[in-house]
Amino acid sequence: MKKIYFIIGLLVFSACEDKLELVPEQSISDELAFGDIATAQGVLIGTYNLLQDAESFGGMIQLIDEYMADNVNFSGSFPDLQAMNNYQQNANNTNVVTNAWRENYEVILGANAIIANADAISDASDDEKNQLKGEARFLRAISYFQLCNMYAQPFGISNGSNLAVPLYLEPFTGEVVLLERSTLTAVHAQIIDDLNEAIDLLPNEIKQGRASSLAATALLARVRLYRGEWQEAAELANTVINSGEHTLAQDYTFYNTVSPELIFTIENTTVDSDAGNEQQGNSYDLYYEGVNDGGRGDAEFSADLEAAFLQETGDQRLALREMGTNFTGADRFYSTKFNDGANSTSDAPLIRIAEMYLIRAEALAELNGINQTSIDLMNPIRTRAGLAEWTIGSSSSKDDFITAILTERRKELAFEGHRRLDLLRRALPLRTSASVPVGVERSSPVGLTAGDNLVIYPIPQREIDLNANLQQNPGF
Repeated sequence: MKKIYFIIGLLVFSACEDKLELVPEQSISDELAFGDIATAQGVLIGTYNLLQDAESFGGMIQLIDEYMADNVNFSGSFPDLQAMNNYQQNANNTNVVTNAWRENYEVILGANAIIANADAISDASDDEKNQLKGEARFLRAISYFQLCNMYAQPFGISNGSNLAVPLYLEPFTGEVVLLERSTLTAVHAQIIDDLNEAIDLLPNEIKQGRASSLAATALLARVRLYRGEWQEAAELANTVINSGEHTLAQDYTFYNTVSPELIFTIENTTVDSDAGNEQQGNSYDLYYEGVNDGGRGDAEFSADLEAAFLQETGDQRLALREMGTNFTGADRFYSTKFNDGANSTSDAPLIRIAEMYLIRAEALAELNGINQTSIDLMNPIRTRAGLAEWTIGSSSSKDDFITAILTERRKELAFEGHRRLDLLRRALPLRTSASVPVGVERSSPVGLTAGDNLVIYPIPQREIDLNANLQQNPGF
């Protein structure tokens, strides 16, 4: 899938000469882009392709979410990535902080153009228009959700009254609009509205690399979980589970395949890692593969994650690792979930059915304490991993039960970009004295948790220089 730069009037804030630039130069007018259904579908594919960029959903942000917490020991040499690892991120960190803002807003502005113009496509049927709008709504929602998770404190800090990011909901038509940051509540409300619209507009038909009604339902379940809306999260996850369209795989060979385990993925091929591609290889393969296998070897298994797996003997998920060499030439363990360092073709498993089991189990435990339904949800995940089933007597208290579910969530979703937010939404420290990774230079990285300045990203200084309405996050 080659990148198609048909995004209309794409607006990118540029530090070059402190002015706004419109890119790319080959963009075409709205009239041409949405003149017929075939061209409009090209715009949609181009918007999907933007998800492959490293600081969108191409693996960089997902990687950082793992090593800013306790699953990954980052041993690389890139200064901007080291800064994030050491909690020394700053507003001028171009390779992460600035690019993440830009690349996610590129997706949003592309989605805005589709949403605004789909109904006017003369040769499109109602079903085709709904498909365009539904997929664009999903893409806008998932990008805004990621922006919130990077640049805003989690919902539980102030029930969403804290600042998140600006809400740009209209296509760019040539007039520059410089908005203030909206509250997390306001951005979440838009995300929820977009996902509900996508649920209504899209069919349940599964195209693994494309949005569906069930993918929107699953993402909405995650949003509700992050907001602590337990009943809604449980019900939405149950809708996906009971649909019958997605089922737990029998083993762990589903990565980088077409599988009912996978609800929404970013699919990559050798074409996507060509030198002409902006991404030049996805960050999952690049960092999670050892140097000896064609990667950089920067993202090793942390000792703390290995200890979590070894709490019970025989966990088959620990077998999803291989020995490789890191940046310094030392032998380290790496995840085999992403193991094509030579070609960068590994897919990004953004949403899968196991997460729905975990969401429903956690939400019901919050509502009902130790309960049989949560146990019945957890046991298929545990038996697939080769672990003994739980019973009502396996946990001594509600808190113990929830902790056990969260541990299973950590092990099941390791390296897939969930860990930092799982700790923050639970007001747990990103690192403890037992999980400080090797090579961290910061003197006291232990104990940082939700509400602390350094657990989120600063607003890029470039954006503040261009938009005086943007307020910087505290501490930067």
